[in-house]
Amino acid sequence: MQMELEGNTKFNEYEEKIRNHQANGHNYQQDKLHQKKESDAQFLIAQNPLLMRNLLIIIDTTKSSKVSDFKPSRLAVALQFLPAFIEQFLECNPLSQIGIAVAEEYKCKTILDFTSSCVNIKQYLSTIHSINEAGFSMAACLQTALHVFSTTQLHAQSSILFVTTSTYSDDKLDLNEWSEKCESAAIQINVISFAGAIHQLIKITQATDGQYLCPINEFQFSQEIQKFISPQESKNHKMITQLVKIGFPQKLIVSQPTLCQCHLEIVYNFYKCPVCYSKVCSPPLLCPICSTWVVLPHQILRSDGFNTLAVFEIINDGLDHICYGCLESTTVIHSTCERCKNFFCLDCDILIHSKFKVCPGCA
Repeated sequence: MQMELEGNTKFNEYEEKIRNHQANGHNYQQDKLHQKKESDAQFLIAQNPLLMRNLLIIIDTTKSSKVSDFKPSRLAVALQFLPAFIEQFLECNPLSQIGIAVAEEYKCKTILDFTSSCVNIKQYLSTIHSINEAGFSMAACLQTALHVFSTTQLHAQSSILFVTTSTYSDDKLDLNEWSEKCESAAIQINVISFAGAIHQLIKITQATDGQYLCPINEFQFSQEIQKFISPQESKNHKMITQLVKIGFPQKLIVSQPTLCQCHLEIVYNFYKCPVCYSKVCSPPLLCPICSTWVVLPHQILRSDGFNTLAVFEIINDGLDHICYGCLESTTVIHSTCERCKNFFCLDCDILIHSKFKVCPGCA
């Protein structure tokens, strides 16, 4: 859901209070008000009605990824900012999963299936490197993506994020055919390109209600990629509304190594599926044995379908109040929850909206 921040009365009030405090020399309060504005802006952007998302990130590792117009190279810049993006994506979308694939030599290879483990994703990202061969093929990538998404849930939104470094797509397959298959499967295609605009790829993103972005430097790349954290509105969505069997697992820590059923890896900490008692790691995930959606209670609470938290209102009444979060005396400026009417200092306000997503007074 796209939310227009410009013209929002709360943000106009923030600007006025910031100017007043700047004139009075209150630098600390000025900084905190700026932080609250940014925190609330990110909180509002993250509000959307989707519970589950599957995002496949496809990284172009062909010869053009070594070009040094972005320092030290195009691929190095992508790998520098992708971990922070992934961490924030999973923070704002608690019931979502991310997969990683690389494009190389006219083909696309999946190196990590869909998972919600930020540690595993970062570990696989560190293994990606450039190759000396050309041959970026968008059609081959779409063919691989369709195969990957064929095993995912029909009630989740499917989207692809291409991080491209090539100036063209050298396809041995019919690109239009595979792009039409993605469109019919309601897979949204997004591209962030280091090599400028490519007309054919722009048409594909427009047909699937995606975005095509072209950053001009490293800082702009770090800002542009944040736009993919919240889902874009899709007119061609075909998600099926159905009942989903979920289970709340029990976490176990053992001294002897054991094998998880989801990734077939040796683990010491794991979760036990409440239905079939198989050992899985990093909820949310689909149990590979009984197909139960294994999730944690706080992930459902923090998901976008349960928006019980609203932006706190700034109060400047000149009185001291006790913060309900840290129990410290608040300063001249503080905020209040419109539901429970409790007062919070700006530090607790920012922490609640950026991390907890739940008002302690309402809870």
